[in-house]
Amino acid sequence: MTEKKAKNVNLSITNPKVFEAIKMILSILIALAITFVVLCLISDNPVRAIVTILTGPLTKRRYFGSVVESFIPYAFSGLAAGVLFKSGAFNLGGEGIFIISGVTVAAVACNAITTSHMLHPVLCILAAAVTGGILMIIPSFLKAKFGTNEMVVSLMLNSIYSGIAMFLIRKYLLTTTTSTIGSRDYLATARIGYIYEPLRVSPCLILLIAATIIMYLIMFKTRLGYQIRLAGTNPKFAEYSGMSAFKLAIITAMIAGVLCGIGAACQLLTQTAFYQPDRSLTGIGFSGMLLSMLGRNNPIGIVIAAFMIKYLEQGTGVLYFVDRAVPAEIVAIVEGIVILLISSQYFLRGFREKRLLKEGLEKDA
Repeated sequence: MTEKKAKNVNLSITNPKVFEAIKMILSILIALAITFVVLCLISDNPVRAIVTILTGPLTKRRYFGSVVESFIPYAFSGLAAGVLFKSGAFNLGGEGIFIISGVTVAAVACNAITTSHMLHPVLCILAAAVTGGILMIIPSFLKAKFGTNEMVVSLMLNSIYSGIAMFLIRKYLLTTTTSTIGSRDYLATARIGYIYEPLRVSPCLILLIAATIIMYLIMFKTRLGYQIRLAGTNPKFAEYSGMSAFKLAIITAMIAGVLCGIGAACQLLTQTAFYQPDRSLTGIGFSGMLLSMLGRNNPIGIVIAAFMIKYLEQGTGVLYFVDRAVPAEIVAIVEGIVILLISSQYFLRGFREKRLLKEGLEKDA
């Protein structure tokens, strides 16, 4: 009879996962400490200010509900960027995909395609997902087929998609009730309602949870995920192993585009009544890249990072009503410092190397 030996869990900083967790926690603490110093310079009551930032969203249900509602499209954007970066791709087209997918959402939402309150939002989401999945492929296809610079092409397409979106809204969906450049109001059947209105919990949250689980399983439990991670860490080995770089680039770009399209639909159908190409979705695609970095390209980490950033933004918004001397943009200090420390290859590296050397010497002894 053989005895099963329990695996010892390594909770030391030498464990890469533990190291990343400690690095994240220390980065946040350092960022908050520096933010407090800044608050000391501009606020009459810096202690109250930092406490308001950290606890403000919890003081009222509508504040916390705003966090729950607003972080969802950003999380989708982060998931899209995460799968691209994990594969080693530098496709920065998420911003343009969000904007052009918004046109698809508006086109379906403004027309009486169906009278079903359940089917109409689903059609909007599917149309946006298909649009995003197809158009996100273009930079990756051109790189894989013709060797073009993926980053330059994707950034250029962002501007092109913005122009196309503006043209399509003006030509086919322009509202006649206001002077702004925007679509007609969505039909009531296309709007996504709340499952629990006090906290603004909508079916989009369930969709995000499902997408996060699926992406985690794909990235870490499937052959495709292994190929994506291998292509990102060691592309030469992936190529010599017989993996199709072209096929992999197309699949990852398509997955990212679908996620962007879904995120655009969730944003528009829950938080807006009509679509403005120059306002409704701007900035979400680029924010996804920062969230991917904060979450270390891990789907669960990305969602947590998105919630954390929107929570801090809401806390800063609450603080603005209490102390107007503090600008709402102060949350950018926290974001910038956290990103700087997490992305640094040298932050805590020396300490970890000493621990590795010490543990190695102990084992030899």
